[in-house]
Amino acid sequence: MFADGSSTGKKRARPLSCASESSKSKGYDLSRIVVGTMVCHQLLGMNSYVMARSGVQAQQARALLQPIRALMGPRRQSLGAGTQSCFANPTASHPRHFASKNGSVLFPSTPITFLLIQHTNNCLYSSRSGGMRSSFRYATDSRRGQFATVEVNEDNWQSFSHELSEMFDLPSISVPSEHVHWLLSNKQSPIKDFLAHRMEVLEGIHPRIKVVRDVVHTNDESEAFDNTHQDRKRILLATSEGINIQTQQLDKGDNITRLTQMLPHIPLETIKRLVDEFDAAPGDPERITIGYQNQPVTRILTKLLPSEAQPPPSSYEQIGHVAHLNLRSVHLPYGKLIGSVMLDRLQPSIRTVVNKLGEVGGPYRTYQVDLIAGDDDYSVHVTEHGASLYFDLTKVYWCTRLEGERTYMIKNEFKNNQLIADAFCGVGALCIRAALAKGCRVVANDLNPDAVAYCKDSAAKNGIDVTQREMFSVQRGDARDFIMNLGMGVAESSTTAEASASNLPHHLILNFPLDSPSFLNALRWWPSGEKIDTPPRVHVYTFARGDETQTAAEVAIDLVADGLLPEGGYIETSKFRGEYLDTLGCDVQAREIRDAAPGKLVICVSFSVTRLLLRRMQGDYGLF
Repeated sequence: MFADGSSTGKKRARPLSCASESSKSKGYDLSRIVVGTMVCHQLLGMNSYVMARSGVQAQQARALLQPIRALMGPRRQSLGAGTQSCFANPTASHPRHFASKNGSVLFPSTPITFLLIQHTNNCLYSSRSGGMRSSFRYATDSRRGQFATVEVNEDNWQSFSHELSEMFDLPSISVPSEHVHWLLSNKQSPIKDFLAHRMEVLEGIHPRIKVVRDVVHTNDESEAFDNTHQDRKRILLATSEGINIQTQQLDKGDNITRLTQMLPHIPLETIKRLVDEFDAAPGDPERITIGYQNQPVTRILTKLLPSEAQPPPSSYEQIGHVAHLNLRSVHLPYGKLIGSVMLDRLQPSIRTVVNKLGEVGGPYRTYQVDLIAGDDDYSVHVTEHGASLYFDLTKVYWCTRLEGERTYMIKNEFKNNQLIADAFCGVGALCIRAALAKGCRVVANDLNPDAVAYCKDSAAKNGIDVTQREMFSVQRGDARDFIMNLGMGVAESSTTAEASASNLPHHLILNFPLDSPSFLNALRWWPSGEKIDTPPRVHVYTFARGDETQTAAEVAIDLVADGLLPEGGYIETSKFRGEYLDTLGCDVQAREIRDAAPGKLVICVSFSVTRLLLRRMQGDYGLF
């Protein structure tokens, strides 16, 4: 990226070392870092590093930094603002520079991390320009300007584990062991907001770093050291820009003075309290390395994907052992790389990664998927609040996001031993859970024969006796016929052919947002000749968009009202018809369930099926 030499082919360089041997001593000898004029390591990762020769002048440095700023984008614009003066005079005083014997200076663009590159002829460049794929370039002979380019893909990305790793030097304080638990757990602790694992850059790291460390010392230190420090521990703290965590470089003085120098981002009052009440003293810094195995998927993909594919996918739906993605068009060329990273990080719970193709469609509301990583196995086992469900996700409709809605219905709407009718039951998640949690009787229906078969099979595997049709019955058929038959007393679960209000379900679920309101006219066939003591509640799920005059919920109520009592012949459709339904005793309620698209919501409209409503639907307007 910064050299004009020709490529020598895809030759892998030997692994890079994180630090030279001399860096483990008190100073940081960077004399072995010879990479031409300038090196930028992991430009688009979490941290960036720039090493400039002492001969580089300010004007040259600014010119060299310009392509780096362009590559890193607006989130990385901070590079250069605090380093130009140091380029002009590399030996000038700077709180965060480390000078080597040959006069080179390392300037980290972030305050807490630096990485020392050991090998002269095997230096890493991260290249994000000139093509769709990310690539890593190795200097096979930097003096001759020769490089080897390795393209990152789903087969080789793990071989760059060193480049994906991150290294941090964290400051610490040394305190007596008896104070550690209180300082970490008590809400009044003066350091609770400054602990290392609270740093934004360490969010999502798993497992979380351990902030309590032993006090380390070398073997040649005296026995008196052991007696003095054996009852003390170090607590790792968050770092901030401009701090000097090297204890040997601190000015001599009392602990308050030294801690103030080491931790300028912590208020002086807090430091005084740490010293006076907890006998705190400066501790040795702790270098931690975060391998890619400990990083979240999005963090890894941020480093691997090129700029045109940023930001990386940030969410997925887990269905059993399958991770289901909805990749944007910019991510499609890197789908297999994304899938490979997810599979590596999410195993063993994830064994298959797929990308959704197209939209939900067809008579069975299914969709096609593209396998991008893992096993070609779509027969899943989903456990939801104690209920086990078994199905092939390519043959049925399934939405994990409806789990919360199912829980709401069972907890707040259904009562023990009630009769629940579900006209679009799918694989039976709601029905099976209601039967298990509240002993509800269930009569269910779905047009998809596979969904019906999976519902029966899952019910039996959960210990539900599907042979007792009056307790749990699932049939295949049209939802309109199913609703009509509920009122005519010929539902599959019915033991009598009489049309009676006592045979009506307590709840009817119509969860088909695309067209649920159109099935409501089937309620005309329900009996209205006798008083209904407990009117059935119907729960209709529908898509709705609000506008300048109505909310999405009000639009959804009007859709339901039009399904119940169509306004044929009117020039302009009337609005706010929920008030009229309430005059019939329907007690209309509407709830927002989830976002389906920008401005498009799924709304659940619930209402009671009263005798007055049924008479109006049957054309009798004389009864009030």
